[in-house]
Amino acid sequence: MSAALVTGASRRVGIAAAVARALARDGWDVATTCWRPYDETEPWGSRPWEAEELVAELRALGVRAALHEDDLADVAAPARVLDAAEGSVGPLTALVNVHAHSEQGGLLDATAEQFDRHLAVNARATLLLCAEFARRFRGEHGSGRIVNFSSGLPLAGEIAYAASKGAVEWLTVSAAVELGPRGITANAIDPGPTDTGWMPPELKAEIEHATPLGRTGRPEDAAELVAFLCSPAGGWITGQVLRSDGGFSHVGSSRRGRDLD
Repeated sequence: MSAALVTGASRRVGIAAAVARALARDGWDVATTCWRPYDETEPWGSRPWEAEELVAELRALGVRAALHEDDLADVAAPARVLDAAEGSVGPLTALVNVHAHSEQGGLLDATAEQFDRHLAVNARATLLLCAEFARRFRGEHGSGRIVNFSSGLPLAGEIAYAASKGAVEWLTVSAAVELGPRGITANAIDPGPTDTGWMPPELKAEIEHATPLGRTGRPEDAAELVAFLCSPAGGWITGQVLRSDGGFSHVGSSRRGRDLD
């Protein structure tokens, strides 16, 4: 049985939780991460016990599941996370990086500290997690999977977040070239404006009007794409940034929704 690590799974209505469910449904053992001190700063937040509830839900599907809480801004955290995941569910075949740090702040408001926090969590931690995963991967050649989460650009008023997610896209493409010979694919997903409970009604209505399919994204939309990429059927897809956004990226909008976990 294959095992996966899904980061950023603190909210049961979030994208990471949907990804974990989709993989568990397909028979994957799943380790998850969260960082509740960050969630407490967000207006939509999460209940402190949601991460454990998700793990119980995954176990009820008949797979092994575990949670590790860590601050991915710490450069030593990725190694700790991989150690905990392997200790709980065994050697990993897939890594899905859904974690995200996001603060409001445009070009004229951004501070060096704010910019550094975004890069540390969104870009640097993603790079270090991918590197740790690749070093440890011992699965069948061609079976390794990395899926990183990006975001639609530009994001007005969130310049640090946008820049950090742009870095994720390019590190994913570069990783695909380097890790292909190791039997690992690497792709990134832009899930578009996904409503995970944070979206105010007026913004949701605006996005529904602007999107060709006439709705916002659902966490399950991105999760099903992850499940496909992690399956044997996704083995020939690598180095791609996939816009799974209902066509939103092809239409103009003065405001962009955040695809947070």
